[in-house]
Amino acid sequence: MGQSVRRNEDGRFLTGRAQYVDDIAVPGMLHAAMLRSPYAHALIQRIDYSRALEIPGVHGVITGEDVAAVCEPEKGSNYPSGGSWYYIATDRARFAGEIVAIVAAEDRYVAEDALDVIEVEYEELPVVSDPERATDPDQPILHPDAPGGNAALDRVWEAGDVDEAFAQADVVVSDRFVVHRHSSTPLEGLAAIASYDTMTNQVTIWANIGNLGRYTAAGQALKMDYADIRLIVPDVGGSFGVKAWVHQRAVLLAVLSRKVGRPVKWIEDRIEHLRASHHGHGRINDMAIAAKRDGTILGVKMRFTDDQGAYTCLNEPAGLSLLLGNGVVSAYRFQDVRVEARCVLTNKCPVASNRGYMRVQPVFAMERIIDRLARALGMDPIELRMANAIPPHAYPYRTPSGSVYDSGDPPALLRKTAELLEYKDLRRLQAEARTQGRLLGIGVGMAVELGGPNPIDVGTIRLGPDGRLSAQVPTLAQGQGHETTIAQIVADRFDVDPKSVHVTVDLDSRTMAYTTVSGTYGSKFASTGAPAAHGAAKKLADQLAGLAANLLDADPKRIQFRDGQIVATDGPERSVTLRDLADRAHRAPESFGVPDVDLQATFLWSWPNVNPGSREGRRGAATFTGLCHGALVEVDPETGGVKVLRYVAVEDCGRLMNPMIVHGQTMGGVIHGLGWALTEDFVYDESGQLLTNSFMHYLLPRFTDIPPLVIAHVECPTPFSPLGAKGMGEGGAIPPMAVVANAVEDAIWHLGGRIHDSHLAPETVLRALSSAGRSGRPGGSEDAIGER
Repeated sequence: MGQSVRRNEDGRFLTGRAQYVDDIAVPGMLHAAMLRSPYAHALIQRIDYSRALEIPGVHGVITGEDVAAVCEPEKGSNYPSGGSWYYIATDRARFAGEIVAIVAAEDRYVAEDALDVIEVEYEELPVVSDPERATDPDQPILHPDAPGGNAALDRVWEAGDVDEAFAQADVVVSDRFVVHRHSSTPLEGLAAIASYDTMTNQVTIWANIGNLGRYTAAGQALKMDYADIRLIVPDVGGSFGVKAWVHQRAVLLAVLSRKVGRPVKWIEDRIEHLRASHHGHGRINDMAIAAKRDGTILGVKMRFTDDQGAYTCLNEPAGLSLLLGNGVVSAYRFQDVRVEARCVLTNKCPVASNRGYMRVQPVFAMERIIDRLARALGMDPIELRMANAIPPHAYPYRTPSGSVYDSGDPPALLRKTAELLEYKDLRRLQAEARTQGRLLGIGVGMAVELGGPNPIDVGTIRLGPDGRLSAQVPTLAQGQGHETTIAQIVADRFDVDPKSVHVTVDLDSRTMAYTTVSGTYGSKFASTGAPAAHGAAKKLADQLAGLAANLLDADPKRIQFRDGQIVATDGPERSVTLRDLADRAHRAPESFGVPDVDLQATFLWSWPNVNPGSREGRRGAATFTGLCHGALVEVDPETGGVKVLRYVAVEDCGRLMNPMIVHGQTMGGVIHGLGWALTEDFVYDESGQLLTNSFMHYLLPRFTDIPPLVIAHVECPTPFSPLGAKGMGEGGAIPPMAVVANAVEDAIWHLGGRIHDSHLAPETVLRALSSAGRSGRPGGSEDAIGER
């Protein structure tokens, strides 16, 4: 543990020997293609698929009518507000790209051809495209039966005395900051196979799912006990949260398989993914912050509007709940805060988990308003953050929402970022560059990343007849290196080569142990899967020590594991190899002198201290990782182009179980965040059509867009886990939007330029510069400041 052990799983990934859903062929399997609505909002008057059934090789078609007859609709967390969803249009289509019918045929080509002859009669309806106007009286209602119309959530949460905090302030700063829709774009799209057995009324599903909470949701949707659904999860080609929702497609395939009497496979293509797989949330943030003249932050008011799209998924609207779960205040120690949360429906693709799920949006707003406060006070932005950061001695730290930050040192993160960024030297370089007409900007930002929102998991370790150790932990890894890290944990306990440990992180629900919250989401592996493996290894080691003590006539407490051997250290040293012990257990178990010779251990890990003193109404997660990022950018005043010249990411994810894997995860997260900040954006027109619906228009970052990345760590191990590690898979993606926006505004502030949008395309920057010129705003002035 703690070493950069090379990844065991990379051999099969890099040589094409991994098995993904699309590599699986089931006897008699058909292939599905999905007909999707061309309209963002339309009543479905008639569907005629008779001509499709006449095409040789077509075996069946389902529509929303078929699904509604046998399924339960999915309901959001604030149901009945927000309506419900059968995962397919029933009476009306509510976004362009929504599934209207599904064809099963001998191959995908025939299925696609069949889509062309399905006749659908639509009656176009007015479209809700602007989230700010979604609840206006003149707007069409997406779900006529839902109370509240297009309002899926309207709630106020408050801690402390916010009005008094603002009354005592010397300075109040307010402004609006807008976060755009985006996607995590995994290499592999959603994929599933469903095979319904009419003899047993059971179904087998192969899917690249990442969250077993959705497994139980599939059972609910199909009106089945989920125990009657066999779920098999093979290798997964990336997810970043998006594939938590593949259960919705799997449910539809199960209905189709039942109708045609054959297994059915569906593999999502890229255009389908961009149009109809859940987007990252767009949000309009109205922020106000109150402070004393010395920089002490007294309180914050947040008012946000989330664009939910056409439906609220299982745990949506999630903006308020995840904000509270993540502690509300980020890395800062103010206690008075008010949140006004408004979530509305529009005729767009629904939103749900993407990397940095509902942490990217509030961090962008918080870090932007803190930078504005620094300017209003005439303080350095790092010094202002340092003055308000939670001090290390305050941990474990209870936030205003009740979440408990387990460990951390935000001031150390800030110092390290400034050091690696060479902050003071950059300020001198910036001043010199301005004399030459160059626009350099420096930005910093902090964040907190929750890890393990459902802090439970299970692991099984066994000693095989050949003396080799194997582990099964249902983390459903998607490329994060779990197999290697688990092998390291097991190898440490038994003192064996980690390459000799066989690790399985996929799932067959019929034969393997799992919990209904297992999986990879919410940066939970270090908080749940890893401790489960550790607990199982310790449990098995104790069992084997007892067996070896009987053989060696030794005290079980004086047994050690050394280089594949079990050694008795009381008196003259005696030993038995793991292989010999396993062989004897299988050939002559009676020789151990005990009634039960158990070479396997299963351990259920439950986080001991999610909320000290309170298990009821708990909020938060198992661990909280601290982050601080910094960037140097250059802005081209002629084109509006932004070039990131240097980027520093410093994080505290506790003990680094494998520094190389942590480094790679952080790097990938930063690149995700930089792509969202600079190139990636979902743009809809007023008719609800997605304009950026392919990689020709939804622009992923290229290698040339990525600056040299400096990644470093401040290790504050969590005191609540035997491993000391904290979740970190999403963290790298959370601050970059805010950090780059702060840096760009820093570059153009003296020209009167202000940044309000998270997507820093050239036109965004040029618009900011042009607006500054039209307003005649002097560079030193501030917007929306009140002084007392």
